[in-house]
Amino acid sequence: MNIVLAQKSDALAVAKIHKTEIGKGFLSSLPVTFLEKLYVAMIESDGGVCVVAKENNIVVGFIMGTASVKSFYAFFLKRYSVQATCILFLKVFNVSQLKKIFETLFYPVKEKSLPPAELLTMAVVKEFQGKGIASQLFLEFVQAMKKKNVTEFKVLVGEELLPAIRFYEKAGFVFLKNINIHNNKKTRVYVYTIF
Repeated sequence: MNIVLAQKSDALAVAKIHKTEIGKGFLSSLPVTFLEKLYVAMIESDGGVCVVAKENNIVVGFIMGTASVKSFYAFFLKRYSVQATCILFLKVFNVSQLKKIFETLFYPVKEKSLPPAELLTMAVVKEFQGKGIASQLFLEFVQAMKKKNVTEFKVLVGEELLPAIRFYEKAGFVFLKNINIHNNKKTRVYVYTIF
């Protein structure tokens, strides 16, 4: 198993894993082509970190985050807004989806007390779960964030995602508070401090 920083050529595989393995959540409801652009942007952006686990050169898991959510979204919109709009054309005209897009883009502005850095998502292909890959990805992610001078970062977890909550608490995240993002759905905010 190789745990390495992702290349742009890994973005489609990462997007497919996201779509397949993360059944809940707003991003999972978006097309794979949009997710691929999102991951390419994360890999390209200065503050972005995307780490992949590869078995026989095939991506079987990933973790993705950024030193600044606000800066990343600004970079993504500047670089990919036209392409993203074309991909999301039908979704943009759905009022509830449009609302979720704006909630996702602007929650960092509303929640100014939170650390700017964030672990945005992680997933491992079902056949490879339970083998410690998520822990390996997380350790590599922490080292990559440390190299970007990040001393703490947050993760947002839906209240109903108990396996994810257990993973983050076991990894050393500390519960900070609950916030509401999509349809006033309760989301837990955890913070991890890098020593």
